Amino acid sequence: MQPSGNTATSPYTWGRVDEPSREHQWFEVADEGWRRLSAARPLGRLLLEAIQNAFDESSARVSVTLSPTEVIVEDDASEGIGDERLVYTIFLTDKPDDPTRRGRMGRGLKELIAGMDRARVETVGRTVSFGEEGRQSEPNERTRGTKLVLERAFEPDELDEAKRVLEMCIPPKGTRLTLDDRSVRRPRSVLSLSGCALETVIVVDGIERAAMGQTTLSVYSPRKAEPPHLFEMGLPIEPWNVPWHVDVAQRVPLKEGRDAAPDRYKLAVKALLLEAMIHSYLDRTDLRGDWVHDVISAWPLSASLLDAYVSKVFPKGSVLGGTSRANDRARQLGAHIIAAAGISHGAYVSLARVLETSDDYVRRRSREFGGEDVEPDEAQRRFADAVRWLARAAAGRVVRVRFFARDPSDAGLLEDAVTDVDRREIAFNVRGPLRFDDILDPTTLGVVLHEIAHLETPEHDHRFIDRLQHLAGRTARLLAEGGTPLAEKLRQGDPDGRG
Repeated sequence: MQPSGNTATSPYTWGRVDEPSREHQWFEVADEGWRRLSAARPLGRLLLEAIQNAFDESSARVSVTLSPTEVIVEDDASEGIGDERLVYTIFLTDKPDDPTRRGRMGRGLKELIAGMDRARVETVGRTVSFGEEGRQSEPNERTRGTKLVLERAFEPDELDEAKRVLEMCIPPKGTRLTLDDRSVRRPRSVLSLSGCALETVIVVDGIERAAMGQTTLSVYSPRKAEPPHLFEMGLPIEPWNVPWHVDVAQRVPLKEGRDAAPDRYKLAVKALLLEAMIHSYLDRTDLRGDWVHDVISAWPLSASLLDAYVSKVFPKGSVLGGTSRANDRARQLGAHIIAAAGISHGAYVSLARVLETSDDYVRRRSREFGGEDVEPDEAQRRFADAVRWLARAAAGRVVRVRFFARDPSDAGLLEDAVTDVDRREIAFNVRGPLRFDDILDPTTLGVVLHEIAHLETPEHDHRFIDRLQHLAGRTARLLAEGGTPLAEKLRQGDPDGRG
């Protein structure tokens, strides 16, 4: 690409077309270096630069034709390119300082042309050609729109990828985009979110600056076989892990190469989607998506939104995992444990704003379930003697036994018994369903053996299961060997026959 004649370099021109040139240029751009840089970009991304210009001019029709040796892009905008310098002067732009206009710094069209062996730009009243002889400009009879003719040898996979990218475009309403004479249809709309505050890009005195802008997010269902993408005003930017296409109606901050947005920006868009969709559009399966976890982990969300997330994703009575002992005790009290190992540290910190840890839950429920100590009656004293004998005979443990009175909690939870490992004490609730007049009642004996097993470990782990199985087997053997006399003595609380 040569600016005129056989000259090898072109001036680095500043600012917009209505700005005066510097009297003394500081820099020049080497054609060959610019060509190599531009040719390294994928063909589809380069062609998007031409599409965005046509979209910005509110064209009713934009067509792209792909072939192995030539690509043609044509629009029917009411006006063409008003100043031919815009075709070949790098960084020169006539875009207004409006973040709802695509493109930025007058690079895209020049990059597209630079990636070719030959090119021709036919616009209203003027044709600019690029070839081995350099750049040529001549008048023409065209009265509407612009036509780009781009020539070089295109590889089949290069054309296929370009077609895939262009087919993903979302044409503005009122614009028909055709690709090889086939219309590119718009995807199905899911919802539109207006008044979204997001970072954008403005151009002030020829310099790109970040700013906040109010915009609209349009959410679409991807067309068949399309991976979901983030879009900027109808042009695909990059695939992402949200299940929909999301089109931002203003300039999106982009990384170097202009084919990806910063992670923080994508996170802000995801947070807006989550806030808008959590109540009506997202079910439990949707909320378990990685993109939601991204937001929960790293974005400052309101407590009400976190509450809504928790209520949809986790069972009632969920608590965050804490120490293993507290987790196990919390399960005994009816809680569902959200394992800390299963979520990121950021998600744990966020959820801790609206959920108790298992440690806090156990402390609170212990106070809530405190109950009153009860002086045992005769049947309960015999029952306590039988429990102590079983603990000693089956487990080799000496235990203390006490009784308490506790009503069901508001959630309907009723503790039958509690074991304090440190004090080696088992306490039984006199308001529960246990048969204090018959320790060999199956339910009652099961609870007793369960609590004796907890003298070995407070958790319901493999060690506990092994211990409980051993106690069950040992008790069965004792009862088998002792027969009916032992059973009767146990019921009377006098298994040693001292009475």
